[in-house]
Parts: sequence; structure tokens; C-alpha cells
Amino acid sequence: MQERVERTLLRGGLPVGAVLAALIVGGALVSALGVSPWDAATTVATAGFACDPRYCNLGGTLALGAPIMFCALGAVVNLRSGLFSIGQEGQYALGGLAAAVVGSAASAPTGIHPALCLLAAAAVGAAWGVVPAILKLFLGVNELIISIILNTMAGLLLNYLVNYPLRAEASTVGYTRTIADTAKLPVFDPSTKFGLAFVLAVIACIGVWFYLSRTTFGYEQRMSGEATAFARYAGMSATSAVLRAGLIGGALAGLGGGVQVLGANYRVIEGFSDGTGLTGLTAAILGGTTAIGAGVVGILYAGITVGAVNGLQIMLGVPREIGSTVLALMIVLVAIQAPLQKRIERARERRRTNRRLDAGTRPSTEQAEVHA
Repeated sequence: MQERVERTLLRGGLPVGAVLAALIVGGALVSALGVSPWDAATTVATAGFACDPRYCNLGGTLALGAPIMFCALGAVVNLRSGLFSIGQEGQYALGGLAAAVVGSAASAPTGIHPALCLLAAAAVGAAWGVVPAILKLFLGVNELIISIILNTMAGLLLNYLVNYPLRAEASTVGYTRTIADTAKLPVFDPSTKFGLAFVLAVIACIGVWFYLSRTTFGYEQRMSGEATAFARYAGMSATSAVLRAGLIGGALAGLGGGVQVLGANYRVIEGFSDGTGLTGLTAAILGGTTAIGAGVVGILYAGITVGAVNGLQIMLGVPREIGSTVLALMIVLVAIQAPLQKRIERARERRRTNRRLDAGTRPSTEQAEVHA
């Protein structure tokens, strides 16, 4: 019982310590600019998570968090299945473009049109996301390298389509036509664009958690990623698990672009590929590659981003990049915790073994003296 409690405290304490260490460094950076760290922290919290009758900052955070959560879930499915793909940015961009095209070109009733747009976003995201899986399985291509290349290709393809075949009108910046009103997702707070997109993201978090934790396919994917030899010995198909991961992960990231277009932007502008997919990847890593953890960290990341812009930069005159620096440092420290945790557990195991050996040798020595 004591060992279980110590193990739980160790696994929970290391991430908390990583976050606190990153916040301390952020406080030192803010202090160097002549601003109180406490004032900076309260300003970020208020600007990112407060809500009053005039304007609800929390609504803006949740609206920004929805696409991040979808991209984070896509990364979770990939990483937990042994597919180290970081192509969420390209899947997000092309998924959003597909939703914009169906939303502006097709006509359908109000309740069906958004579903068609999201289905198109998921399909395009899945098609783009399965490419690294296919190349890895059948050609031995490193999925990290190919996913980076696919992200660049997706960004270039999106900018070309937005500026030429899908361009709405002549302007300094290319953009598609605005989607029809029937394709827009319901919005609860028009001032912040907080609406159904966030609800869908929460449902997706629960769905991915249930899939990975409570279904046979999800178990196969987790075993294929965490214990490949065991999965192969048990007769599980690592090939199908990786292909499913590419399809499901890509569909989720594509949905992230879809909800951003249908719930906030209502069109795709040149430069739509703005790093949201990579932000989702970092949220997945910081959330321990779990569905619920990734969702929570996605909201936290969105809140810090909003708070850094509206709080640090506008109210205190502190560069918003400090908020991004703190988040990046959190990721680095959390990445370090896995090997650190293994080292600590090995040391604890050696100490326990030594204690057992000492406890076992003392009685035998006393018995030898008695016989003598």
C-alpha cells in the first residue's frame, strides 16, 4: 500500500513540479522587465479565464481551445498507437479548407449542412493523415520526416487554392467565399464565438477516451504502441492498428479545422495554417498523451494564449512571447520527467531490494551464532 502511494505521488508530483518550475522561470523573465510576477500571473488568469456581464474572457478561451483540443486528440491517437506523426498542422489546414468549400458551394438544410461540412473535413484530414502510416508500414519511411514534409505541402497547397481556384474576390489577401448561414455552427456568445464547437470538442475527448480505454480496437492500438512484442505475440495486427491511428488521428485534426471555420472564421484566409495543429501536438504531449489530459491542457494553453495577448501585452506591456516561452519550457520539462521517473523508480527498487537482502541475512547470521 505504501509503495502504491509513493508511486502515485511520484507520477503526479513530477508533472506538477515541471509546471511550477516553468512558472518560476516565467516569473523571473517578467521580473527582469520590471513587472511583478504576481501581477502578471493574476492578469493572465483574469484576461484568460475571468467572466463578467460585459465580456466573458472565458468564452474566448473556450472558443480558441476547441480546434486545439481536436488537434491534440489526433496527436494522442497517433502517439498512443506507435505512429509518431506530427502532421496535425496539415490535416487541420486541409480539413478547414474542405469545410469551407462544402459550406459555401453546397446547399443543405440548417441541421444537415454543418454535418456535411464536418464530414468533409474529417474525410480530407483522414486521407492526409493516413499517408505517413502507409509510407511507414509499406516503404519503411520515417513518419516524423514525412509528416513534416506533408505539413509544408499542405500549407503551400492551401495558399495556392485560396489565391487562385477558390479565391472569392480580388484583394491584398486571398480568401474563400463565406460559408452559407445554414453551415454555421450555433454560437452561444457572439462576442467571443463560444458555441457548439467547444461542446463537440468535449464530446470528442470523451469519445477518444472511451475508444482507447474501453474498446477492443483501442486496446489493440495501445498495445501496438506501448508493447509491440506483446501485441504481436497475442496475435494483434500492428499494421491495422497503425493505419487506424492515421485515419482517426487525421480525421480528428481535420475536424479541428472544420470547427474553426464553421464556428469562428466562416471562411479560409491565406495563412490559415497558423500553428494550431502544432499547438495541439504540444498539448497532447503536455497532457501525458491521454484524451482527458490533452483536452484540459488544450484549454489551459488557449487561456494562457488569450491572457498573454489581452493581459500581458495590452494591459502590462509585457511581450506575449513570454507566455509561449513558459509553455514551451513546460513541454521540455515534462518530456524530461519520463526518463527521470524511470531513474527514480529504479533507485527505489534497488533500495527495497537491499533492505530485503539485509533483512534476510541478519536472521541467518544470528542462527549461525546460536548453532556455534
